[in-house]
Amino acid sequence: MNRKLSLFTTTALMFSAATGNAQHLNKKLIAELKDIYSADQYYRLATKTAAEKYGWDSPATDSLMRLQGKADVENTSRVTAIIDKYGYPGKSLVGKENASLAFMVIQHSNAEIQRKYLPLLTKAAEKGELPKQSLALLIDRVKTGLNEKQVYGTQLWQMGNTVKLYPIVDEANVNVRRKKVGFPPLEIYLQQWNIKYKVPTQKGNPNPDSLYYSYEQREESPVELIGGEKALYAKIKYPENASQEHVSGWVTVELTVDKDGKPKNLSVVKGLGHGCDEEALRVMGEARFTNKTGEDHDMRYRLPFARR
Repeated sequence: MNRKLSLFTTTALMFSAATGNAQHLNKKLIAELKDIYSADQYYRLATKTAAEKYGWDSPATDSLMRLQGKADVENTSRVTAIIDKYGYPGKSLVGKENASLAFMVIQHSNAEIQRKYLPLLTKAAEKGELPKQSLALLIDRVKTGLNEKQVYGTQLWQMGNTVKLYPIVDEANVNVRRKKVGFPPLEIYLQQWNIKYKVPTQKGNPNPDSLYYSYEQREESPVELIGGEKALYAKIKYPENASQEHVSGWVTVELTVDKDGKPKNLSVVKGLGHGCDEEALRVMGEARFTNKTGEDHDMRYRLPFARR
């Protein structure tokens, strides 16, 4: 089963320096953010451990991924409620060492949430409320989600055992930008994935094309949904339970399209609960594809759920 590489929390994003006037910090809010952060990391760490032991294809890993997706939805709801009440909970409100806690949840939310809160987090970073590294990560995630070139080179993509770097804008100066926000040189950063990298010059790129992920290849996929996404979305029946709880967002389903264009091995990797996950599986299970590969093809689809 193919999976996009998920970047787990690194200590580089968590700051332990003392903040000084601790008596002015919102201790109740700090405790709540720490609780949310623990929930954000729990299944991620468990999933990583299971994948290393059993592989990404294992039932244990898939089960944890589904639990992670449900936790992400709940955590996002809690963090956005905090932001709506306080604005971004940054350094002056929760201390320097806790300034990235809310960001951690936002970066693990869906693309719409990431784009919605990017301007707010940008202003927070400009005011010193949020570390520049955190903002840089979110910028790259939003860019790659829009099929645009990333800025800082933080985002990688994985298919099987192959790890590739998403394209970078003005790549010759990527380390200049990385240094400004406190990141190590890209060639050092990529060593943890055993990627040998050299920064391109204005005259040429010494790295092979195979090092980079190609958006064009994704857009020209040999496997296509029959009828298109609009028709697929029209088949979604918004669950009554989700309506009562005012649940909305996206459910991400991972599946394998067989050589005849029929889906199999469906699983929810990022869900909403309240009946939405089951409905997404039903809709995708009834979908049909044209498959020019002549073999099984792994892919993901995101289905929208909202009150109509």
